[in-house]
Formats: sequence, structure tokens, C-alpha cells
Amino acid sequence: MNTIIQHEPTTDVVVTTVAARLAPTNYSSSSEYNEMVLALLHQSARSGDAESQCKLGAMYACGDGVTKNEAVALQFLRRAADKDHPLALYNLGVMYTQGYGVDVNSEMAFSFYLRAEKAGSVDAVNNLGVCFQNGLGCVRNLHLAFEKYREAAQRGHAIALSNCGYMKELGLGTTMDVEAAFDYYKRAADRGCPEAAYNLGRLCIFTTSVFADFDAGREWLHKAGEMGSGDAFNLKGCVEYKGFKVKKNYQQAREHFLQAERLGNAAAKSNLGWLYQHGYGVEQDLERALQYYSEASEMGYSSAQCNLGYLYCQGLGVPRNEAKAYELFRRAVAADNITAMFNLALLHLDPAAEHYDEAKAASLLKKCALDGLPDAKDLLTKLTAKQQSKSA
Repeated sequence: MNTIIQHEPTTDVVVTTVAARLAPTNYSSSSEYNEMVLALLHQSARSGDAESQCKLGAMYACGDGVTKNEAVALQFLRRAADKDHPLALYNLGVMYTQGYGVDVNSEMAFSFYLRAEKAGSVDAVNNLGVCFQNGLGCVRNLHLAFEKYREAAQRGHAIALSNCGYMKELGLGTTMDVEAAFDYYKRAADRGCPEAAYNLGRLCIFTTSVFADFDAGREWLHKAGEMGSGDAFNLKGCVEYKGFKVKKNYQQAREHFLQAERLGNAAAKSNLGWLYQHGYGVEQDLERALQYYSEASEMGYSSAQCNLGYLYCQGLGVPRNEAKAYELFRRAVAADNITAMFNLALLHLDPAAEHYDEAKAASLLKKCALDGLPDAKDLLTKLTAKQQSKSA
């Protein structure tokens, strides 16, 4: 009999390119900053000075020296953007990309990035690459994406260097070249890019190429973690948890997950929940497992949603609540989580369940089977035979 399943910590990591974030002013850390200077900055902005408007917009967007207020930030940034200030145009693009104070609008973001690029923003060039790569506000074009990344990289943009490495590693929009990817990652990491240091660590650990170097990979992951990459500490934890080229060590895995969790990493929160649910390296504690899964779920991490749904479905640490489990699985399915798809299919196949629907179950199982889930293939075969028998 098929039963719902969970998603355990894994070294199968999802890697992608990175968009440049809001460009802060770091104004409040300046020795020149004080209340009088801030008042003068407001006065200058009111008089129409684009630089002051842009600076205040960034300050209010990031909460730098002032109380964070995205609505006020947008007002200042728009006024500066009307004068084609490159940083204001770029930050407006980020605001529309992320939905900071406005609804997410990829078309508006793309438009602002184009204007910012024309005004000289190298951050905008990188983010245009992200837009072209993913078809955000434009027609998807991997070749153009790589060209934008390369242009920004040639102008010294560290994140763009890392993005070029990713495209070269996978041969997206350019020829596949692991050696070139390694070089791009190394140059970006040397410039303090945590994503690049993480990719170097991942590549050294998991590649079968001449760059395979497990010890160097772990060192790069540590450097990436020190730069602020929660993904790096989480991956180190997964390596210890799985015993990948090392002796399995749950306690050490937990320490790495905790380091990643302190950096706000959702995957690490979910992995800590897994350890506490099963008592791996810690005393079993379903209440703490529930807490970690819930926090990661609220951050949109689909594996945590799936695992939290499992607890509700089984009544582990919480009263059994199939409706709650169904909703959690549904949210995870929206993020293409295969484990959640299988679990949701099982709920659809329960005649006593509110959401009994064999057609929906079959559709989900087909996706799971294509992804290589053995139980899904077997169940789909049985369901298909049953449906054929009914129609005969």
C-alpha cells in the first residue's frame, strides 16, 4: 500500500543565476551622517536635486538611517527617475521585480532596467540578463542573457562574473565550458561574491572533471558561508548528513544547518526540522520539528511545506488535519515539488477524502513518473488499468 512520503536533506542542490539587489547608500554608517545632514538632504530633494532624491529613496527602501518606508522610497525614486538618474531607475526596477511597496510587475521592472542600462547602470545590465534568461517582462533569450552577463562582467560586476560561470557550466546561451566556468567563479569569488564561492565549492565537490577537489570544495563553501551564504553552510550540512565522501555525522550536520539557519536559510530550517523529527544527532522533538518546518514553510520552501503536511496528515506532534495537509501539499506542488505531487495524488485517490479525484491523481502521478519516482510509476499503472477496466 502506498503511503505519503517526506523530503529528507539532500545534496541535490538547485543552482541558478543571481539578480543584483537593491543598491543601498550605506549613508548612516558615514561619519558625516547626523540629523542636520539628513534634514539638509530632504531640503535638497525638495528643491529637485536628483542625487538627493535617489539617495533618500534608497535609504527609505533599505531602512538605512531612517525608518524603512517603501511608499516614501518609491516617491523619491520616481522623482529621481524622471530625471534619468541611473541608480534610481535601477532601484525602481528591483522594487517592481520583488514587489517592494508595489505589485510585482516584470514588464515595468524590465522597462526600468532598460532605462537604467542606457543611463550607465552596470547592475541593470546584469539584471537584464536575468530577465532575458527567465523571460521576465520580455521574450526569453538565453543568448542575449549571456551577452548581458558578459557585458556586465567585463565592466567588473562580480555577480555577473558568477552568472557567466553558471551559463558556461551548463552551456546556456553559450558553449559549455567547465574550465571557463571555473575561471569565472574564481574571479567573482576573489571579488567577494558569495554566490561564486558557493558555486566553486559545489563544483569542486561534485564534479567529475579535473577540478574535482573535495577538500578545496569544502574550503570554498566555508568561505562562502563566511561571506553570508546560507546555502553554503546548508550544503556542508547535507554533505555531513548524507556521508558524502566523509563519515556520516549528524551532530556536525546540525551545526552547519544552524549556521545556515542563522543566516535565514529556509532549506536549513527544514533540515533542522527533519533532524528533530527523527532524532538524528538530537533527541527527538516533534514540537521543534513542527516549529522549524512551519518557519521554512512560511518562507515558501516547498520541501518544508511537504514535510509539514506529512506531520498533519499523520497527526505527528499536531492533531491530524487532512485539510491542512492538503493545502500544504498543494502549495508545494505549485513550486513543482515532486514529493508533494505524489502525496497530493494519494489524497486524491482516497475515496473517503474531500478531494477525491482520480483524474487529478493520474495527472500528478504522470509528472512524478516522468521525474523517475518508482512508486508513482507503479501506482499510475494500477490506476490506468483500473480506469480501463471501468470503461470496458
